[in-house]
Amino acid sequence: MIANRLIAHRGCAHLAPENTLGAMRLTQQLGIDWVEIDANLVGDGTLVVFHDDELSRLSNGQGQLKSLRYADIADLDVGSHFSAEYSAERIPTLDEMLAFLAAQQFGLNLEIKRYEHFSAEQIVEPTLASLARNWQAFDRLIISSFDTEILRLIRQHQPEWQLGQLWEALPDNWQSVAESLQAVSIHLDHSQLTAEQAKAVKQAGYDLYVYTVNHPATAQRLFDMGVDGIFTDNPTLFG
Repeated sequence: MIANRLIAHRGCAHLAPENTLGAMRLTQQLGIDWVEIDANLVGDGTLVVFHDDELSRLSNGQGQLKSLRYADIADLDVGSHFSAEYSAERIPTLDEMLAFLAAQQFGLNLEIKRYEHFSAEQIVEPTLASLARNWQAFDRLIISSFDTEILRLIRQHQPEWQLGQLWEALPDNWQSVAESLQAVSIHLDHSQLTAEQAKAVKQAGYDLYVYTVNHPATAQRLFDMGVDGIFTDNPTLFG
């Protein structure tokens, strides 16, 4: 068994429909205690757990989130595209998802999306409110985003929370950005990470997480480089 942290990417996305409560139940059954989910915003300001900015890939609906209200999407089927077993799955609100994960004592990497139809402020304010309502174990919460502005706003409001800066590839100014955010972790595309970069991140004192790893040999190579954890669509590969 690989000893480093395994984080179920969108809730075991190769084993259940991503970002659904059904996926989180399966993750719990598998004994995985950390998950990653995506916070997104519908046109009426409702926070949902959904990766894309439009519906067609993951549901039986059509249209862009920016043009819709939560009432328009609440009854959409987001499970049948995966298998008939999950036909009852619906798009959860962030409140619903956080309440479930908190009750089951998961560790959580909450990735906050940023699409063109909303500003950083529009998604940060309700996200902070939802976490205040539903989450207590802030030592088991990492908030990440590709959008540095989102993380800066959260840091202004919550100086103690754990933040992780997401990039595809490590930029030249990574350390100054991480320092300005008081980040605890750097999150990168594993295929673009070099051994030298991993060493630099670790020597600077940051935790290092990489996405999305679905091969045991790749995971072991990354752990040998000093990576602290991987996001994976199928944690059963590493048992």
